[in-house]
Amino acid sequence: MSVAIGSRRWRSHPLRRGIDVVEVRLFLVLSTLVLVCASAIGAAHGWSAFEHERSVAAEQRADRHLVRALVLRDAATSSPWSDESGRSARVPVPVRWTDTAGGAVTGKAMVAPGTERGERTDVWLDHRGRVTSAPAGDREAWAEALVAGGGIAAVTVGAGVVAGLGIRVMCNRRRAAGWETEWSRVEPEWSRRV
Repeated sequence: MSVAIGSRRWRSHPLRRGIDVVEVRLFLVLSTLVLVCASAIGAAHGWSAFEHERSVAAEQRADRHLVRALVLRDAATSSPWSDESGRSARVPVPVRWTDTAGGAVTGKAMVAPGTERGERTDVWLDHRGRVTSAPAGDREAWAEALVAGGGIAAVTVGAGVVAGLGIRVMCNRRRAAGWETEWSRVEPEWSRRV
């Protein structure tokens, strides 16, 4: 039954006007164009963002190195902050490690809540020996690619929706002008004002 109702728009009937057919065809073309463009532009932009993030991660891996450090003080057992999974965020504590020249270096590192004094933890250092974050991995690169690709695809779809609204307004104006013209012909006979 729904096929019969949907196909009724394409068949000839007394209420269908030329502008109705033009409107449906324009919407079909616009929908196809938006679908193709959003997919292609989103994929291209996402891939570009992925490649950029991978190159940034490669630079970070070349610049940073991992050392084992000794925790110098007990970490708080809980943190007032939590990450997106609801787990307590890491807390800063003083740590000590040995640099490349063999000297002892101290600094602050983020460790899990409840870490005790004397435990070992991994610390990432930059080329100057300062504590820094771990280099980005493929997971972050994929997340950035999905966000960038999805965002630009959403913008493309939004532009398509605006264009569709423009088509609707244009067709409604044309439809109203046609109705006005026909009413000016029919109204004198209908109201018996000849």
